[in-house]
Order: sequence, then structure tokens, then C-alpha cells
Amino acid sequence: MMRQARLTTGFTLVEMLVAIALLGLLGVISWRGLDYVSGQRERIDRDTEELARILRVLSQLERDIAQRAADSMLPLPSAPGQLPPSIVVHAGGDGSVALEIVRIAPRAGGPARAQRVVYRVADAVLTRSASPAATTLPVAQATDAVELLPGARRLAVRVFSGGFWSEMSSGATGVQPPAPATGLEVAIEAADGARYVRVFAL
Repeated sequence: MMRQARLTTGFTLVEMLVAIALLGLLGVISWRGLDYVSGQRERIDRDTEELARILRVLSQLERDIAQRAADSMLPLPSAPGQLPPSIVVHAGGDGSVALEIVRIAPRAGGPARAQRVVYRVADAVLTRSASPAATTLPVAQATDAVELLPGARRLAVRVFSGGFWSEMSSGATGVQPPAPATGLEVAIEAADGARYVRVFAL
């Protein structure tokens, strides 16, 4: 008489241990991948926010330069220079630079108002100071600095005049031609080594 083979159902202990080990390994891999993606997303969000802030700063600077006062509205400097009278670069003894602009801001329903704005880096922050808007010249000194860009290390300004670029700083050397400037380059150097440059036509 033949015996019927007994059918077994379920899993053996070894099979269960292998399945649990594979699930654990898959969970670790998934967690590491999710952690990496999350970290990358946070970094991208930070970089995007910083880039948007820099673009806002450069756009504000572009508006200020585009609205600068006409040469006929301001007294001409005593010595011939490269920049128009509405733009002045102040160089400090430590190599720092401040960019000053006298702008004429249009006002809806009223006369245009003059304002002095100054960009400078102080305590690793790029700031913009502005004077109270006035309907007459001369304009008061710029006060009430607003922080624009934390982590800025240096503000650099170059002028295109006479066919070449000239660095506008206390340590700059070389010939300074009296020809009027046709271009202005503003560079913002960040503490992490990044450099953001915008060139403006004058």
C-alpha cells in the first residue's frame, strides 16, 4: 500500500528570517535614499531663496541706476571724472567700497522726488541706505540702512571708460582717463566665494 505524501503549508523558520532580513535591508536603503532626497531638497530650497534674494538686490540696484538724476540737475565735479555726477564711489582705507546714487523717483499725481541711496557692505551684510525723498536739491545724506544680503564679503565697482575697465577702490592703481564712463560693473562677493556681477550701461 502506497503512502500519500503529506503536503506542508506555510514557511520555514529560515525562509522567515531571510524575508525579514531582506525587508530590513530594503527599509534601510529606502530610508537613506529618502534622507538624501530630503537633504538635497533643503539645499536646493536654500540656494533658490539666496538666488532670488540676490536677483532682487540686483534689480533694485538696476532701478536706482536707471532713475539716476540727469547730469544737468547736479553740479559738475571740480575735476573731470569718469562717472556722472549722480553716481559716486567712496573707497575706504580698508579696501571697502560704497556706491552712492542720486535718483529721481517719479511720483504718481505729484512732482518727482530726489533721493540719495548708498550701497555698502558692513559687518558681512550688504545694506542699502536711503535719504528722505525731497522735491528740491541738494538731497540729504542717506540714513536708515536696510539689510539686503547677509553673508556678503565685499562690494566691488569697476568703470568702463576710455576703452578699458578701471577698479574703483582705494588700492586701485593705473591711469584714470578723464573720458566719461559708458559702463558700470557692480560685483557682490559672498563669504562662501560666490561672485555675482551685473554690468549697467551709463
